[in-house]
Amino acid sequence: MLTFGTLGAADITPEALVKPAADQPGVTITHIAARDRKRAESFAATHAIPEILDDYAAVIAAPVDAIYIPLPPAEHAHWAIQALQAGKHVLCEKPFALSAAEASSMVKAAVDADRVLMEAFHYRYHPLFNRVLEIVTSGVLGSLQSLEASFVVPVPDRSNFRWQPGLGNGAMMDLGCYPLHWVRTVTGEEPVVRRAHAEADPQGTDAAMTAELEFADGVPARIHCDMRNDVRFHAELSVTGRDGRLRVQNPLAPHLGHLLTLDTPAGTTTETVAGQTTYAHQLESFRAACAGKAGACPTSGHDSIANMRAIDAIYTAAGLPPRGASPKDSTSGGIPAKE
Repeated sequence: MLTFGTLGAADITPEALVKPAADQPGVTITHIAARDRKRAESFAATHAIPEILDDYAAVIAAPVDAIYIPLPPAEHAHWAIQALQAGKHVLCEKPFALSAAEASSMVKAAVDADRVLMEAFHYRYHPLFNRVLEIVTSGVLGSLQSLEASFVVPVPDRSNFRWQPGLGNGAMMDLGCYPLHWVRTVTGEEPVVRRAHAEADPQGTDAAMTAELEFADGVPARIHCDMRNDVRFHAELSVTGRDGRLRVQNPLAPHLGHLLTLDTPAGTTTETVAGQTTYAHQLESFRAACAGKAGACPTSGHDSIANMRAIDAIYTAAGLPPRGASPKDSTSGGIPAKE
């Protein structure tokens, strides 16, 4: 059995946790709290969550095995550390924290508590990305020459936390963390940030970000993200080697449709990779990690710290401050959830 408490009634929670939990015997969501109790009551009624509590701290204190954190990034470190110190495993939405310093504190708390702390990069657990890594490591592309990755989706609601300073705002935080993670995962290395350019509003929120990175042996990578109103959804990864090129359309959520194209001197092939939803695979891996299976949780620990360190460096290179220091202690009424 693996019982969950969830903090907030975020829009992502049904897809990321409720639905995959319903399909996995032994996984249940038993407790919830939200800044608006009526919203928690409605969410609990819709999704058959039996216990509605007054605040996030009460959920952490409840008899659950794990805590799901779908709050704005400014709340991640505080509540993750509280949960870990209470002996709970934690599934935390991306981006992991506001900064690499916060990420380090979270990981230390997980190590000290001997609990699982997974960053919810759900794409990484779908068989599609394992296939990507299989192709890259097979040598069919030859030595890597360049990488390019992008994630673009409009976020028109300016009241959304993604536009609000202090909450972990910005396209790089919410969208760009994915293409950054894709190229880091493909290379298995950490990049140097050579330059970055942001399209920012007067409050310093990056509506779009482009960054040029460099991996070992001078291999360049370009990542791009954009959340402006007039853009259309686009998610793609391209890996070019001396002997071929791999392109992946929609590595983000392949269960909604994707295509892998491989170009080599032998010709062009296309394929899709069967699997459940990315969230179902993610929950399976989280459950396995909680049960003690080694290697079940690649999006954790040093990986999370390193991704935040690169995000910090990209903001600095773009002339914007990294997203901030640790948030002050707060209750569930302090900072709005992703809801």
